[in-house]
Amino acid sequence: MQTSIPLNNGSISHSNEAEVNKISTEAAAFISLPPNIQTALKQKNRIVFIANNPSISVAQLEDLLQPDDVLVLFNHFIHADFFANHPLVSTLPKLLFFRQIGDSKLHFGLPPRSNNVSVIKRMAKAAPLGILLSNQPYQFPAPDDDPSPNDDPITADRILTIPLAVQALLESDMHHSVLSEQHPVVADYPSFKDIHSSAPSSGFLLYRLLLAARAHLQDIQQAELPLQLLMLGFNDNAKTAHFWQGHNWEFERREMHSPPQEVEIIRQY
Repeated sequence: MQTSIPLNNGSISHSNEAEVNKISTEAAAFISLPPNIQTALKQKNRIVFIANNPSISVAQLEDLLQPDDVLVLFNHFIHADFFANHPLVSTLPKLLFFRQIGDSKLHFGLPPRSNNVSVIKRMAKAAPLGILLSNQPYQFPAPDDDPSPNDDPITADRILTIPLAVQALLESDMHHSVLSEQHPVVADYPSFKDIHSSAPSSGFLLYRLLLAARAHLQDIQQAELPLQLLMLGFNDNAKTAHFWQGHNWEFERREMHSPPQEVEIIRQY
């Protein structure tokens, strides 16, 4: 059974308000994605989430990735040059997610924090590229806007401004969307009230979002099975660190321990 949320649309006539004033959470998840990624998902068979897990090797990625994959990468993602340069992998559609840092102007993975923006330019030339930012559009922050600069000290080779080609992507309705960390797909998430900005982890938020989006896609395509999801390097036990205490790791790992149909999780440490 699909759940629903209000849809604010001034063009809707009052006569049909009862029928069209709500859309399903699944549909809301799908339309939260950049339109070019929506198109890619309609044409591909598998979504591959790649965690920023240092145990993931390039050789492993070469063995796993297939021509009908859509890739999901996070923040200052690993193996950036591989994703931009590999003969097959460079041609795969990619969704890049960048998380807001607390309630600041900054996002992880974008200037002035450590970033792969020079690689993103190459990625966009080779395949459909969607950018999803949490909570707010890119604010073009300066280093002085960083609330915790000691967490990621600036080095001499750091790119501190967005190149024009990447700025164009961030200003494109086709390539860019903003995703609230309070999206209905995580309405049941038990955040910690005593921790500022407590919210789902990036991986869990996108996992829930794309689970719902694929359910919508299965419905509109009347497919027998949903798109496959492959989660690479995501773990569900205490062998890996919990990182930030504002994520409810116990809740997330409990759910990830028993994935639904057509979801494969490759756990590694």
